[in-house]
Amino acid sequence: MSHMPQAAITTIAAALDDYRDQIPAEQQTPDGAAAHVAAYLLASGWGLHITDATNAA
Repeated sequence: MSHMPQAAITTIAAALDDYRDQIPAEQQTPDGAAAHVAAYLLASGWGLHITDATNAA
């Protein structure tokens, strides 16, 4: 596992906090939270590299 910079971890935490605050609890989903985090990371200048774990060697 590679090291994740503290700034990225802080961005992820902020995105999840905002997601919990902005989206009613009954509408929250893991996919919705992930999309919210991805949007925050991209807006903050972090690049995303997503792989399909089933095809990863």
